[in-house]
Amino acid sequence: MRERLTVYALFGLACAAAAWDVMPHLDLYDVLANHPLALFSTPPVSVVLALALVALFFILPSAMRRIDPNFHMTGMRIALTAATLACVGLVTEIGYVFAVIPGIVAAVLLSQALVGALLRVRAGSGLLDIVPLMIGSMRGSIAMTRTHFVTTFGVVAASLVILLVPFSLVMLTLLILGVRVPPSLVVTTPALFFTFIYFECVRYSLIVRWYRRLAKDVKDVAVAA
Repeated sequence: MRERLTVYALFGLACAAAAWDVMPHLDLYDVLANHPLALFSTPPVSVVLALALVALFFILPSAMRRIDPNFHMTGMRIALTAATLACVGLVTEIGYVFAVIPGIVAAVLLSQALVGALLRVRAGSGLLDIVPLMIGSMRGSIAMTRTHFVTTFGVVAASLVILLVPFSLVMLTLLILGVRVPPSLVVTTPALFFTFIYFECVRYSLIVRWYRRLAKDVKDVAVAA
């Protein structure tokens, strides 16, 4: 997180500016009472979510450098990240459509696909390599996690709790104060953004460390065989 403090500070100011701009006309009580889901399309929250998505491309390189100190996010890796997240998300959602359990299983088995895909990129890789890289990383993730399924499930669950619990608490604080004291949005909106940034950094650090552990186990097994 410290590597990109200036960028995150600018994003935080953008969140505060969005809250300041909409504050005179936004009635959070009315939104929550009549259209609760519309909360996510209100400028303060929608700006936080949009900037959080952009910030992911700064968070990932910091986490990936725990494995590869020379890792840098390139245009190719940005496209690969978006494609891998979309593909894994689609497979997981299909699993949830049929039943909850297949969705959970897919999420756990493919939990290391993004890290694997990014590490597979080599000099000279282009957009035409995205599909083979995704397929290879998804197969690799399944091979790594199927023999450590229960532990990987615990790591994935813990990583989500690490992010969602504090984020939900700050979101609740934002709503309560926003209804009672609307000007508080100028403070609570960037606080929500920084909460996401900090705990998403922690979450990805945990996932990357687990990937490194799984990769070592797979290598040790291959050597023993």
